[in-house]
Amino acid sequence: MNRESSWQSRHATKPWYRWMMFATVVTGTFMVNIDSSIMNVAIPVLEREFHTGPEVLQWVISAYLLVITGILPVIGTLSDRLNRKVIFIVGVSVFTFGSVLCAFSNSVEELILFRVVQSIGGSIIMGNVMSIVSYIFPAGQRGRPLGLIGSVVAAGTIVGPSLGGIFISLYGWRSIFWVNVPVGILSVAASIFLLIPIRSDKLPRKFDTIGSILFFVGIVSLMLVISEGQSWGWTNPRILAAVVLSVVALAVFLKHEFNFESPVIELTLFRSRAFALGNLAGYLSYIMMMMPGFILPLYMHDVLDISTAHMGLLLTPQAISMILFSPVGGWIADKYGANWPATLGLALATVGLGMMALLNSSSSYVAIVVALSVFGLGMGVFTSPNNVSVLESAPVEKSGLTGSLMAAVRNFGRVSGVALAVLFLQASGSNLNSSAGFARASSFAFSIAVLIGFMGTSLTITRLFIRTKKVAITAGSRE
Repeated sequence: MNRESSWQSRHATKPWYRWMMFATVVTGTFMVNIDSSIMNVAIPVLEREFHTGPEVLQWVISAYLLVITGILPVIGTLSDRLNRKVIFIVGVSVFTFGSVLCAFSNSVEELILFRVVQSIGGSIIMGNVMSIVSYIFPAGQRGRPLGLIGSVVAAGTIVGPSLGGIFISLYGWRSIFWVNVPVGILSVAASIFLLIPIRSDKLPRKFDTIGSILFFVGIVSLMLVISEGQSWGWTNPRILAAVVLSVVALAVFLKHEFNFESPVIELTLFRSRAFALGNLAGYLSYIMMMMPGFILPLYMHDVLDISTAHMGLLLTPQAISMILFSPVGGWIADKYGANWPATLGLALATVGLGMMALLNSSSSYVAIVVALSVFGLGMGVFTSPNNVSVLESAPVEKSGLTGSLMAAVRNFGRVSGVALAVLFLQASGSNLNSSAGFARASSFAFSIAVLIGFMGTSLTITRLFIRTKKVAITAGSRE
């Protein structure tokens, strides 16, 4: 073991070895993102298999997302205290084991429960990838790898549905979980032999159990309100109870965190304006990102009467643009700094949303493809520099928590984006059951999304005039 560690240490600073470690950790990221998108095509099959309606089956997806977001900051804090290599290996192992359990599910209740197991592993993976990358690549060289992580996420999103459709048609729905097993085993083996031990130099402090529970209850309740408010009704007793629970839990959480010696979330990180503005801009960008994914399929089906097969092809330019331009955004960030490309990227994404707002009942396929390509280009250029800006505004020993918070913001933004898309469509006042009415409603929704884009772009412009300063985390900083 010592000989192996010595070999790793000798090569750890060499560029080729850094990229081997990078490939090892993004294998886990790719697996998690494939599994996230692959479930969407399985829902109709599961409906027939378990004779269960969509109101129950939605929890196969929702439970996964809720648990991941609720425990990500906790995972990040634990990673900052322990060996990130070991934590990452545990995450991939738990995710792989959860996949096996899902494949053996005999009821929808079992499947939901095992998806929760899977989500725990997924959160450990998501909460460690950017942290590990920030350790193995020095400052000024993180843009490219972080940009490639964006490409891997987009690639997983593209591959997931098509791969799921092929596996389900050939081998049944259980095969979409079995496919994770060889990938998980490969990732664990590579992590054991290639990753260097990554530990914090600081002595571990008392773990914030109460804060972890309060955050989980508060954020899960809030996400439940946002995701289910439209379908359950905003005055439904369950929604009102969730609102009260969320407000109380998060209020108590904030008070507790300011007074606890070693909180689960270092709120002092938000004293850095670059950190706070970067996370807020990231949240708005993920709201923007969900708008086309939710509204355009409905627009293409209800207004343009496009077939499902063609619809899938027309939606791919956004993801392809993100795959191509995420590394470009990272390279620009390494070369010229993070704030300029982040501003340019979000501005371009806003232009893309503006082009979507101009779509009507007579728009061509070309108009849709161009709008999505511009939007994907902008998001690709924005995401990596924004991630670099946030990571480099926090102490490196808190990179686990920082990466986890960024992943939680991403999930929270996605849930908010879908809920707001529905709200904007309904707020348009148009008849959503007619093609002309839905065309007007989608134009209205994209116009509001443009305003969100202006807000995000304004925040990134503000960062151009802020000097990035890392916040020192000390026990006395909260006193």
